[in-house]
Amino acid sequence: MRATPWFAAVLLLAACAPKPETPEQMAARMKAESDSARVAIETANAHFVRHIAAGRADSAALTYAEDAVYYPANAPAVRGRAAIASALKDMLAAGTWTLAPKTLTVEANSPLAIETGSATMAFVPGPKAPAGMNAAFTDTIKYVTTWRRLAGQWLVSNDISTSDRAAQPAPAKRR
Repeated sequence: MRATPWFAAVLLLAACAPKPETPEQMAARMKAESDSARVAIETANAHFVRHIAAGRADSAALTYAEDAVYYPANAPAVRGRAAIASALKDMLAAGTWTLAPKTLTVEANSPLAIETGSATMAFVPGPKAPAGMNAAFTDTIKYVTTWRRLAGQWLVSNDISTSDRAAQPAPAKRR
């Protein structure tokens, strides 16, 4: 009987196969991953805030993955770290920004994490502020950010936020 060696091999492979994760094990693993990711994400957010306050758009953009997408309100999506750095430079050229983010939740599973949060934001226009941005304002935003762990570092993959501030009316057209 030649099937016996094959049968023994199949039994040996089945015995060596990893056991599936139980729901309890999965919940415990994801909690540990989420707690660890939260620390790294809050640290990355603090670096981003410091770079924005110092006017360093290129350094702030290092928080984003090379292929990240930023979805600003009332504007087209910005794709890629270089384009995000350029958008941040334009933003910083308009004036001084102060950000204070607060992470509300982080849910992580392997190399992916989803952060939800809110932030207070203040803007003081500078001499190069474009039309429509010539007045100081404060705002509260809500955001959802997806993060990816790449080479051991958590980087923003997708970034979207919404404002609590009422939409500003379009400037009146002159005749």
